[in-house]
Amino acid sequence: MSKNNTYSVSLQKIYFSNALTILSLFKDGTVFKLTGADEIHSDFISGGSFLFIFNNRGRIYGKFLTITDREIIMEWNVEGFNRPNEIMTSVEIALQDQTENCVLTLNHKYILNEGAAMAKQRAWMEILNEVEKMLAGKS
Repeated sequence: MSKNNTYSVSLQKIYFSNALTILSLFKDGTVFKLTGADEIHSDFISGGSFLFIFNNRGRIYGKFLTITDREIIMEWNVEGFNRPNEIMTSVEIALQDQTENCVLTLNHKYILNEGAAMAKQRAWMEILNEVEKMLAGKS
């Protein structure tokens, strides 16, 4: 199947915070813990790998292709969860500081089927909303 016959999830969230604070929530594993994984292994550097184990359900794993002050690009693979395996999807997260807030744009691309795309959209939205609650609690 070509990359043209795939689904994407695109989300945008505005946080009353700055890009470096949000980036630190990825670096320290906070965002990854919000996936509900039972085990999280993450080497948060460009070229580093990650593995999230969901006991008796499945696993998510991949690589951090790029990490900068404003961008995280990950190769994202999913096995299990009573769905077909998904290999080589792409998660791109961009952070743009504005005057009093930061805009996070998330694009999850190359998803093989509509059901998986809908599940990812729900999951990413829940995670981004939880980040918003956490940041609100810090102010």
